[in-house]
Amino acid sequence: MNSTTSVLSRLALAATTALTASAALVAVATPAHAEPAVLDCAGGPVTIPSTLDDVTLTGVCTDVRIDASNISVVVPAVTSLTVAGGNLEVTATGDIGTLTITGGNDTVTGLGAGSVSVGGGNNEATFSGAIGDATLTGGNNAVKAASAGKVLLRGGNQQARVATAGAVTIKGSNTTYRGTKATKVTVRGANNTVKVSKLPVLTIVGANNTAVVKKGKTKLSVKGANNRVRVNRRA
Repeated sequence: MNSTTSVLSRLALAATTALTASAALVAVATPAHAEPAVLDCAGGPVTIPSTLDDVTLTGVCTDVRIDASNISVVVPAVTSLTVAGGNLEVTATGDIGTLTITGGNDTVTGLGAGSVSVGGGNNEATFSGAIGDATLTGGNNAVKAASAGKVLLRGGNQQARVATAGAVTIKGSNTTYRGTKATKVTVRGANNTVKVSKLPVLTIVGANNTAVVKKGKTKLSVKGANNRVRVNRRA
């Protein structure tokens, strides 16, 4: 009985050793992450097709279009940038003339932009500086910027955080706008939220909306049921 047990123990030990060695071989064989492919725009337009490699664009770029998915892309200043793929992480090291996002689950980070249009779903555009007019359509999209011109939030579950904005319009539901100040905000829809430090004019048409203005006087017009508004009303 003891002899049989000893043999089984040795077999088990051998099997464990073999599995450990196999796992070690697999770990050694795992390839390192490939370096990004570097492409020179050469002063013209560039389209990034389907690829498994991350991409870095250099040189002078005009119109850039990204059709690939599941990669990271770095671009310099561009005349226009169209992000059509999905699950992309795009970083702009210079200003973007016109940004258009039509894919899904994309993230674009940059310094500033002339105009921003975000469609599709689950996309986010973030800028440390100023942008021109910003338009969000589709759903579950977000834009963040230090300042913007006109801001249009159309659809559902949109998010905008712009410190200083011109006219802000919300047309839809479950959308949130936050900022320091805007020239005016118009809300048409339901279950929307507006939180601004200073706002001269606020118009709400719809139900179950929430608005808070912390400072100054606000000219207010509200039509609809169950709206919760906290402002210092201007006559």
